[in-house]
Amino acid sequence: MLLDVSRYEADRKERWERLRIAASFQEPDRVPVCFSIGASYYCWLFGCRIHEYYATPEMQPEVQLKGIEWQYETLRADSSTPTSLGCDVGPLGEAIVFGAEVARPEDTSPRIEHMVHDAADIERLTIPDPATNPRLKDYFRNHERFNETARKMGVKLRLNDKPAIGIHPPLSCACALMSPTKVYEMMYTEPDLLHRFLGKCWQAFCTYSDYFDKLYGRPLKRGSVGLCDDNISQISAEMFRRFEMPYYRQLRERHQATGFHLHTDGPNDQHFRILADEVKLTAMDIGGYSKLENAVRDMKGKVHIFGGLRCWDFYAPGRMTPETRRKAIEAIRLAAPGGGFELAIGGETYVGVSPEGICDLVRFVKKWGRHPIDIPDDAE
Repeated sequence: MLLDVSRYEADRKERWERLRIAASFQEPDRVPVCFSIGASYYCWLFGCRIHEYYATPEMQPEVQLKGIEWQYETLRADSSTPTSLGCDVGPLGEAIVFGAEVARPEDTSPRIEHMVHDAADIERLTIPDPATNPRLKDYFRNHERFNETARKMGVKLRLNDKPAIGIHPPLSCACALMSPTKVYEMMYTEPDLLHRFLGKCWQAFCTYSDYFDKLYGRPLKRGSVGLCDDNISQISAEMFRRFEMPYYRQLRERHQATGFHLHTDGPNDQHFRILADEVKLTAMDIGGYSKLENAVRDMKGKVHIFGGLRCWDFYAPGRMTPETRRKAIEAIRLAAPGGGFELAIGGETYVGVSPEGICDLVRFVKKWGRHPIDIPDDAE
């Protein structure tokens, strides 16, 4: 029997309301506990070959259905709210837009092969017209293959009939096309050349965003915007201000957005104060290697913080370890009072994270994470 998520409607509404209250810097009934879980984790969980999943749209509906059902029936986190399916090509936005080659290593997600190596490559780099880009046409065909398979299966969830490709903001886009080490070096050795490179990345970002807005009749004005920008974690606050922050501001201005969410994976402690006070973020996944105490110090009450734990805390097989439980208690005590916090694995939930361990965490938070916070040191 195929999954019908309407049976979870009451659970979903309760979770959404808890998240809404926390995001409004108020205290909900308890601390929300959330995870960003994608296809690679589902494949690992259910014994599917990850590289085959991404290369074969016909495989994907069944894996996604199993993953969504596992989230609702087993994990039961506050992030367990999906109601739709869609073709997943992996982190290949820049490959589709610029025509880069793609590597598909055994049992991991695909990756982009660097296509920009020197100044001449930067100067030659062009942005294909979305209307005639052959990679984009292939992308649309993969979505139709996925939807056709799902329809034949009798899937009851909504399918994505408006597929759109997005790329990273300029710095992370450049680091997908070129060796990140070279990009960072250029900040000091060839800043003008790097500005031209980033400018082309920004032009591509806007060109493809505008194309899909027009294609699907979406308004330019947004209530909120969001970015995934892992590579800022590797640069100083000064270099962030010079090379990437201007694009954050332009994004918000061009969409007249009041909300601004940022996802990163690496350590970003050096940016927290700037992101809160100058960029005016409203929400941030702080990544798995940032220190929660620094995020609280610099952003509490101004930015809705998502994090506090990392994948490393759950790589031990089986149940949640006492050390991870201690870290969860400290994170809740530190960041939960006053709202504006979701306890989470910062960044993506990677392959190898113990499913029993994160299910334990959810049960623990439901038992001990109620407001006002009062968790004993020996809580189980």
